[in-house]
Amino acid sequence: MSYWYVPFGIIVTVLLAGFMIINPTLTIKSAADGIDLWFRLVLPALFPFFVASELLVQFGFVRLLGWLLEPITRPFFRLPGASSFVIVMGFTSGFPVGAFLTRRLLEEKLLNIKEAERLVSFTNNASPLFILGTVAVGMFGLPEAGYILAGSHYLANLTVGFIWGRMASDSSEKSNSPGPQNQDRQASLLQVLRACQNSHTSIGKIMGDSIRKAIASVVGVGGFIVMFSVITRMLQALGFIDLIAKFLQQAAVGLHLPYSLAYGLSIGLFEMTLGTKSITSSEASLLQQLVAVSAAMAWSGISIISQVMSIVSGTPIRLSFYLRSRLLQMLLASVFTYVAYHVILTKRLVEVFPRSLLMSPVHYNPSVGAYLFPLLAAGIVLLLACLLSGVVKYAVSRQR
Repeated sequence: MSYWYVPFGIIVTVLLAGFMIINPTLTIKSAADGIDLWFRLVLPALFPFFVASELLVQFGFVRLLGWLLEPITRPFFRLPGASSFVIVMGFTSGFPVGAFLTRRLLEEKLLNIKEAERLVSFTNNASPLFILGTVAVGMFGLPEAGYILAGSHYLANLTVGFIWGRMASDSSEKSNSPGPQNQDRQASLLQVLRACQNSHTSIGKIMGDSIRKAIASVVGVGGFIVMFSVITRMLQALGFIDLIAKFLQQAAVGLHLPYSLAYGLSIGLFEMTLGTKSITSSEASLLQQLVAVSAAMAWSGISIISQVMSIVSGTPIRLSFYLRSRLLQMLLASVFTYVAYHVILTKRLVEVFPRSLLMSPVHYNPSVGAYLFPLLAAGIVLLLACLLSGVVKYAVSRQR
């Protein structure tokens, strides 16, 4: 096992400590910005999801959902039906809910290690509220950009899951999978219902455990946000971001990247939101900005990658596999965004929204009711998935 990260971690820690001593004002300001971001947006968005998802796992809903949706998840992703819960919640509630739920299913023995590794690789996404509201309206000032970015982002992630599923050994995983199998649907349903019944303990204990786990998870996420806010500001002050931006310009010389766009991508390498904001403020063309933002959201930033890996720490899920998935999604999302731009944002539409309007700042402050959108979207997707699963099971029963 390689321990290259130990000296690297020591160097970063020493630099960070020195930066805090030399620039205490800048350190406090960047930390305060991180806390403000966590308190205003992340805490109200993630905490209810963490509590609700933990309750659904404790009450056995995930086992029942797994029985219902096995006919969909098995052929598409070669994953047990319980993974559908992670897919839906991860796609509607944003980072890092997918990692949190994947670990819970692994602890409940509803997934094996290989399945958990593949599942976590494509269920950590930017939330629809972030893409359609904060990015499209607040940064671009162009709602149509949100549909391009969201469609490319989610389609790329689903494609990653499909590709890894095709490369997996279906026969071996199916035999080792702890989830309900297809050979006897009635017997497996009875087994699932018994498991749900056995999972019921004191409602007070379940609620208390769910809240405690949710608090620990959301506070951990906040810690990463604050620290990477300081680290990103330190890298900017020391000139590292500038060096990375110049390297990107040289490496992608054929793409003619403006320096400001390369600088935004360099920030996005570490922190997605700050990088996205910097990209949309550059003088690059709209197409270049959209592709760059799509790539930054697919990568998600070292900050979010660290959050995901901290949540699944202690499991055999590999960082290298997760990073390969992020790189694959970056490639796919960039291609999808490029194609969607030419299909949706035609020349006529761009002329309706001149660059002066696109680059003007638009302040977007989501209301409390806006956080209900991911919950509603998750419910609708689950309902549609159950209906589709019923159609699949009916078609299979007709063939027998």
